[in-house]
Amino acid sequence: MKWRVWCLGLCSLWLSGCQSMGYYGQNIKGQWQILSQRQALQKVIKQPQTPPKLAKQLQSIEQIRQFAASLNLPIKGQYDTYVDIKRPYAMWSVAATPELSLTPKTWCYWMVGCLGYRSFFEQQLAENFEKELQGLGYDTYLSRVTAYSTLGWFRDSVLSSFVYKPEAELAELLFHELAHQVVYAKDDPVFNESFAEVVAEEGLKRYLVGRSEGLERIALRKKRQQQFAELVLDYRQQLQKVYLSKQSAADKRLVKQQLFLALQQSYQQLKTEQWQGFTGYDAWFLSLSNAKLNSVAVYNSLIPALSALLVSVDLNLVRFYQQCQQLATLPRQQRHQILQKMLDDTGAKQ
Repeated sequence: MKWRVWCLGLCSLWLSGCQSMGYYGQNIKGQWQILSQRQALQKVIKQPQTPPKLAKQLQSIEQIRQFAASLNLPIKGQYDTYVDIKRPYAMWSVAATPELSLTPKTWCYWMVGCLGYRSFFEQQLAENFEKELQGLGYDTYLSRVTAYSTLGWFRDSVLSSFVYKPEAELAELLFHELAHQVVYAKDDPVFNESFAEVVAEEGLKRYLVGRSEGLERIALRKKRQQQFAELVLDYRQQLQKVYLSKQSAADKRLVKQQLFLALQQSYQQLKTEQWQGFTGYDAWFLSLSNAKLNSVAVYNSLIPALSALLVSVDLNLVRFYQQCQQLATLPRQQRHQILQKMLDDTGAKQ
């Protein structure tokens, strides 16, 4: 295992040049700290000093892992170890766009291709990087990450940053992260995240079969997530029209602020009229940016099309994986066009 860490580090540094050495260095250090502190799940569960609540959560995760195998997700060597990372989040990610554009700034990485964010194992480094980008005139969004996938390059561990989530959320999270090892298209986070979301949602439905109360709670949470995404994406589309218009930069800035304010007001209306005052998204709406709106698009834009594809294969996950693996081999634009046509055809038949 150790040689893979050093190989990854040396190749990354060589390919990226001296300017990125500090960035890759902190990532190598952070990943190695996790790899070197792993303990087998069963060992932690059986240790007398393990808090009963932690042991119970780890037992639930082991059950979730075994269920994931029935979804044809790769569980061998995955999430069978535990690491107490002694911090609330695994990573902090920084995304950016120009002030008057929704086109994300991208960074390219060995193995995974180009992505619209940079992730850090240290919060201060992420905050410093965000300030640097803001100084260059970018809109930014710093998000907190509780779990991530190494795409099968390493054995991913259960981390203390997410171990205490409720059982249903744990199942959804693990199904999502494991799905990234089944299908991954370079340079296309929208496809990758939407695919993982669809797999996680279907997997969770199956996991909760027979538990009507759990299914009802999940249905309510999913409805709110969908309404949240629809609201944000609607305003994002309005912003896109403004940015692509021939208005002056000053006028675009003014309309941008007006739309952000209107989005916040629309959220308050949604919360009051349909959510019975549910406050789960309050923190998200405290401050808005282009990059923040983009984060919602990444995780939601292709979910309707991929959900339609799953239905078209009679919810057969193996066939769904095969279809998506074929799609992942295509150029990004062609892949998205095929999915959009599939969604349009599905809508026309209804």
